[in-house]
Amino acid sequence: MFHLLDKYEDDAKLNRMLSTFYSRVSNEVTVKHFFMDLSLEKMLTDVSRFNQFILDRPEKVYTDSPSQTVDSSIQVGFASFKEICHHLVEVFKEENIEEEDIPRLTTDIMEIIEESKAESSDRISTVYQVDNINYDHLIEIFAHAKIKSELDEENIINIHVSGSQTPIYLKLNKKHQNILFFGKARLKNNDPVALDKIVTMANEAYTFFPVSRFEEEGELYLYAEHKFSIQEGVPIRLLIRIAKQFTTLFESALRCDKDRILEL
Repeated sequence: MFHLLDKYEDDAKLNRMLSTFYSRVSNEVTVKHFFMDLSLEKMLTDVSRFNQFILDRPEKVYTDSPSQTVDSSIQVGFASFKEICHHLVEVFKEENIEEEDIPRLTTDIMEIIEESKAESSDRISTVYQVDNINYDHLIEIFAHAKIKSELDEENIINIHVSGSQTPIYLKLNKKHQNILFFGKARLKNNDPVALDKIVTMANEAYTFFPVSRFEEEGELYLYAEHKFSIQEGVPIRLLIRIAKQFTTLFESALRCDKDRILEL
């Protein structure tokens, strides 16, 4: 998400916009309850540390009036949420954010703010700190979300999201404090030209989800990955959401294999 703001060359711009947004919502009688349990400081911190957990998605996902993503028990009314999003959009316009960037920024930022609000109301912390996260905890997280996962002999978690035939994989690197999601599909006929055509087709069709040609032990693969730091913790709900979204996006890329020359 932050890459959208690089063009404005103003490091303080996001925090300034969010502070204005927070103030306006907090002073609006009809929606001020939205931030009742969330301080400005925590909101700014969470937007900064959790933005990497938001994957780029198809343009059709992004809108000036996104849907709420948290559990229905802590959602606000539809009209209230629409008004809150409108305040954010107006702040963006006042700060001369380009029109084409506003839907994406609105959708992504509201998703993080909702997660921040949900975390504030959790009785038990739903953010694993880096010292506590391990493979057993990750498998337990996925099990609670009804996602099948298992650790293989190479210390890689194989993840099978319900309703999908496409496995994805997760590597935990405690030394460098990051988690890597990746997907790969082996080329059956070892024809690099044919694989390159699939890569090109997928990258043209899904510009927000880059894939590449990858070689491992003499075999060629269609490959995609998403790496993020866990230095400031792992928000459980966003981690689960990434697993589901990454699976869907990698499946989409595999549909470019019209001749069925790839296998999982």
